[in-house]
Amino acid sequence: MTGIIVKKLHQLWQQLKKGILHVFTASVLNKMIAMLSSMVLTRMLVQSQYGVLSYAGNVYSYAALFTGLGLAVGAMQFGTESRGRPEESSFYRYCAKAGTQVNFVIIALLSLLFLHRELPIAQAKKYVYLYLPLLLTGYLSQLFLLILRSQKRFKTYARLLTVQTIFTAVGTCIGAIWGINGVFAAKYVVSLVTLFTIGWLMRETLREVIHGGKLNSRQKKELWRYSILNNVSSTLNRFLLLVDLSMVAALMASAEAIAVYKVATLIPNALPFIPQSVVICVVPDIIAHNNNSTWLKDTFRKTFSGMLLFNLFISLCLILGAPWIIQIVAGKQYLAAVGPFRILVAGYCVAGTFRSLSVNFLAALKAVKGNAICSLITCMTDVVLNFLLIPRYGMMGAACATFLAELTASLITFGCLMYTLRRLSVKAHEK
Repeated sequence: MTGIIVKKLHQLWQQLKKGILHVFTASVLNKMIAMLSSMVLTRMLVQSQYGVLSYAGNVYSYAALFTGLGLAVGAMQFGTESRGRPEESSFYRYCAKAGTQVNFVIIALLSLLFLHRELPIAQAKKYVYLYLPLLLTGYLSQLFLLILRSQKRFKTYARLLTVQTIFTAVGTCIGAIWGINGVFAAKYVVSLVTLFTIGWLMRETLREVIHGGKLNSRQKKELWRYSILNNVSSTLNRFLLLVDLSMVAALMASAEAIAVYKVATLIPNALPFIPQSVVICVVPDIIAHNNNSTWLKDTFRKTFSGMLLFNLFISLCLILGAPWIIQIVAGKQYLAAVGPFRILVAGYCVAGTFRSLSVNFLAALKAVKGNAICSLITCMTDVVLNFLLIPRYGMMGAACATFLAELTASLITFGCLMYTLRRLSVKAHEK
């Protein structure tokens, strides 16, 4: 019995050394840095200013959902499947060019949309305009990092992710000395410095990408189909993290309420880095074994059970320590965030175990159509619940709507994953 346990621990350690340990360590460090940056901002900006900045950032996050129409993730999927072959660089090259063109169109359309449209927080409108051009540098940085993931260069990925986070945190805090305008000036400087730093450190890989060949029409069609459907799914899933703040703004019309609810979401919205760290390292292998149902069953069982135990422990600690955590993160003036915070942490425990993993695993198995349908149902549930609960219960209603929507999402996506896996098993037996 002891020998079996030792063997299992050895296998786990070998898996960790393949990349999960590096990515997870970097992710923990990055979230700590980002949290410290948020703590500094809540103290350097008055509550109304922080509310305006949060709302503008929330609107920008909606635009970022459509960046490149999912071509960056498509590059990782098809690049991983073509690893070691000439077309690998061709996929990266095409996604860099086409994704950038798409982002120019998105910026132009959104600029026109907001030109004659008033926002619930009127002061935030000019800052939304300042945010939009950051889509361009953000997309390219995302693409470069995903190329590293597809090549399983997790050490380099982790280091560059940390560099990006440090630059962003330090630059934002320095810029806050001059208020919101200083924060935006810092964001532009940091985004350019980060992009050039990542590009320089990846220069050998990018040289191959620049000289990559052209894709044929069939490859482009498959790439676009996968990217768009996967983008619909990921957009709707990330929509759950954004819609509450928007609806609090629309239904309560208070910058102070937005600031309090934003503080309540800081840690729960950051926690998905835990399952994402695992996803980053496991997904390339799932893509490589996406027809091996036996391997997939074993991998899914180990991943879900381990994630459930870890998330239960983390969530319980956060729920019990909520009042002290809120005071440390933002100060006593934000203690009204304790109630929503606890509900959102409970929602993370469910979604961070089942939805986060299931969505990514379904994408790796190319079950993007089912993924998109599941996400659409979940988002409709969240919006309806927000309309019903926020007017009556305020921020607590928004938090409850998110919890119920994430529970729904977890049940649907996990069920869809099990159904997809069962179909693969049937096909394997038929062969």
